[in-house]
Amino acid sequence: METQYLNKWLTVIEQMNNDNTYKLAWGRAIIECVSFNKYTMNGENVIIDFDEISKCMIKYYWNQLFFFNLKQSPYKDKEPVICKYTNVLIEEYRKISKHSFPVWFDEGIELINKNHNNLFNNIVRKVSDTLHQNVCWRFKNIPNGIVDLYEYSRDYGSRIVLKYDDVLCLKEYAVIISKLLNYKWAQLLENFNFAPKIISKINGISNTKLKRNNLSKYKDELLKQFKEGKAIDFYTGKELSYDDISVDHVIPWSFMYSDDIWNLVLTSKSYNSSKSNSIPTLEMIEKLKNRNKELLMVLNGKYKDDIILAINNGYIDKFYYECRL
Repeated sequence: METQYLNKWLTVIEQMNNDNTYKLAWGRAIIECVSFNKYTMNGENVIIDFDEISKCMIKYYWNQLFFFNLKQSPYKDKEPVICKYTNVLIEEYRKISKHSFPVWFDEGIELINKNHNNLFNNIVRKVSDTLHQNVCWRFKNIPNGIVDLYEYSRDYGSRIVLKYDDVLCLKEYAVIISKLLNYKWAQLLENFNFAPKIISKINGISNTKLKRNNLSKYKDELLKQFKEGKAIDFYTGKELSYDDISVDHVIPWSFMYSDDIWNLVLTSKSYNSSKSNSIPTLEMIEKLKNRNKELLMVLNGKYKDDIILAINNGYIDKFYYECRL
């Protein structure tokens, strides 16, 4: 049964009319909601609200539009409606922050919510209306009929309903399905974008060379975790000599495009250079979360606030999951 349901998804992805990004973002958002348990249970049924799907889709478009300026349509005068809504949020962020430097969705929305309690929620509801009208039913359509992936209803608010066994299947094959959707998305964007490495930007991981900041200013802050000045390599557990200390991003900078102390650790210069942009193991992610709890006890000011923010919002788990997808 599991294989049969997986094949239904593969059939839809293979045979869909790949003429806009909505369906691809919709499919990827369902996978994210399932993977992060953004749903409720009703007996053996799993219910995903459109608003949860909308939040995921807005995030995808925010990061692609703001960070990489990827056009989502070939028509300059016919911008997709959801992109228009997303750009309203981006422009509001620019207005509040008084700069145009791109930031990831989570950071931008946090600032917006501090200044406008209802703006984001209002945009989410508008996106949900668009999904109900134009996306949810079209996603299942293929040339030879309709594929039974989920049921949808607006009786008690827009939502889709899946069988629990099918959700377990999606959890098992989430990475594979997401990569297929991302590939189709990149194929489409290549038709009207001339930017390099589009597939990497859709995935969220990119080797695009942006200006990297000097990380030396973080070294003294990270050293505060250790007593008597004995620095320990985060990855190997070995003691480091002071002239061999390097500051490294656990979740690769090529994905994050930012320097956040909650994602920075001390390691040797040789290990840092050999590690490159490799995705960390789950063990390293758990170790990083524990390290942040320890660092929280010895830092003050902005850096302490940054770690509190990351812990409270589960940034490590969020970014690690998206990095893998």
